[in-house]
Amino acid sequence: MLADEIRRVLAGPTHDAHHRLLAAILSEPRFDRPIGATVADRHRSTYDRLVELTARLPVEAGELADPSLLATIAEWTAVSDPSLCIATLIHYGLCIGSLIELGKGNDHARQTSVALAQGRKVGAFMITEIGGGNSQLAARTEARFDPVGRAFVLHTPDDGALKFTNVGVNDLDKIGIVCARLIVADRDCGVFAFVVELSTSRGPLPGVALSAPAEIPLVPFDYGLAGFDHVRLPFDAWLADGASIDAEGRFHDPLATPDERLVRTLTAPENVWAMGAVALAAVSRTSAAQALRYSVRRSSMARVAPEVSLLRYSTQQRGLFRALATSFVMTCFANEAAREWSEAVRHRAGPDRTAATFMMWAPWSSTNRKLALVKALTAWAAEAVAAECRLRCGVAGDLTVNRYLEYQGLGHVFNDAGGNNFLILLDTARTLASGAAALPDDDAPTHDDRLPEAAGAAREALRARERRLVETLARDVAARSAQGLDSLDVWNPLLPAARDAAEAYGLNLAIRAATSAIGAVRDERARAILQDLVALFVLDQADRHAAWLMGEALIDAGRYRALDAATARLCERLLPDADALIDAFGHPHAVVRSPITDPARDYATSLARTLQLRAHDRRPESVSTGR
Repeated sequence: MLADEIRRVLAGPTHDAHHRLLAAILSEPRFDRPIGATVADRHRSTYDRLVELTARLPVEAGELADPSLLATIAEWTAVSDPSLCIATLIHYGLCIGSLIELGKGNDHARQTSVALAQGRKVGAFMITEIGGGNSQLAARTEARFDPVGRAFVLHTPDDGALKFTNVGVNDLDKIGIVCARLIVADRDCGVFAFVVELSTSRGPLPGVALSAPAEIPLVPFDYGLAGFDHVRLPFDAWLADGASIDAEGRFHDPLATPDERLVRTLTAPENVWAMGAVALAAVSRTSAAQALRYSVRRSSMARVAPEVSLLRYSTQQRGLFRALATSFVMTCFANEAAREWSEAVRHRAGPDRTAATFMMWAPWSSTNRKLALVKALTAWAAEAVAAECRLRCGVAGDLTVNRYLEYQGLGHVFNDAGGNNFLILLDTARTLASGAAALPDDDAPTHDDRLPEAAGAAREALRARERRLVETLARDVAARSAQGLDSLDVWNPLLPAARDAAEAYGLNLAIRAATSAIGAVRDERARAILQDLVALFVLDQADRHAAWLMGEALIDAGRYRALDAATARLCERLLPDADALIDAFGHPHAVVRSPITDPARDYATSLARTLQLRAHDRRPESVSTGR
């Protein structure tokens, strides 16, 4: 079937068995979310479902031994419930990921990771502090070594060093992976991760202060503040990752600088970038598929053409097929990154000790530039796609039960979750300007020449834009640096250009990933449809940047006008295959649970059932006679 061929491309490096497993688990009634629950109840329900999920998953999930399984968990929890997805990414990607990667040879770390994997405890990851921007570069929470007891004393010096993390529900058995500055004999030894018992069913443990939730309404989760008042930690709470403190209290680290240590301590966010990108691409696809299904089945009563399907209108076609095209390109980009991440996880590659050289705004790109960039672009795409699809569905798009606001919220949250996207792009731009990040080879084999309509020429214009932006940025940075200006004066006027250069670089990587994925498709019809989607994405990007492209004489007025006509033709070609695209890009109604995806009932009936419509009780009331 056509939908099956397309679905295989969308699956990327993940396995069918994992998709079947997650679909079966998340379809069960115990993963339903009650209508009308309070915010506090929703937070608790998220953790209840997280614990239930851990109990149902294979042991490989808790060992981070199967990247396909981890990516599939992220995808299906995202489309089922973005709050559960966030909890899962923190629990597995950050907490268990840190314990496994940084705690090798540490029995306490191993026992803690097993407790998390079995759902006996839940995890919170703590790096961000509320007192200043880019706090990851200058953590102020301290873990001071006590040479007498060979233990550590964890302390928050003031409110500015309070950690922002998922601790609002603070009467659970919760473990924190706390990133703190290690102090040995009054020497700053860099930022390391420590395992900290935060709370039990009776509340926060002695010395641990946890706040009420600070609400983020679009994706409810129990974010709050955490502080520590001289909490003593055993020596094996330190995830030393090869560093040591000898019997005389002398510290040694195989890494040469504190920046290298920070990059290494933050290795676990790579799991979240890869898993999160897959999740964000999935909610983009489901958003587009939902809106297409709704538009096919929904008729308009407008007098221009009563009872005509919404998808007959050109504006609806353009908005939704562009959204579908974006979701496809970003899925291919996420899959390519996930494939590379899978290899790194399997081989447990050592850290790149040159990466910290390029740390300026934040540490994230120094950890893994491509994965961080993929996270940023898939987040922006998910937010934009969900917003467009929500608007195309009218009032139905505004209802929480139809998921658009939650999917849009997931993209929005990932503007900062796992690192601020703008700062990721700025650090990417710095590596591009330095020449450390090679641009894609124009002579390397691609499938761009197969793009239909005007997309081939538009693709060349976008590649030229990327090169000009990067070359101009590098030239301007070099010129300003030669004047003896400090870093702020060198970069501050160039920040808008830096963002544009990094985004152009990332978008072209995404397009290359999509055209490469299409090259492996054997079915001619599926390949033609996917080529049309990539072409539509390319035309959309060229249209968005048309003023710049025309100003640089990369397209003329005739080519600009051709973009619109080519877009119309591509939408007309895609229209007959709307049902197959809905089937391939969407996720089952039993998992998504939105009335708008219900294949068995019309939307009105499904919505009424979801909202538990009840008739008024018409039985006559008894009337007191006063006797």
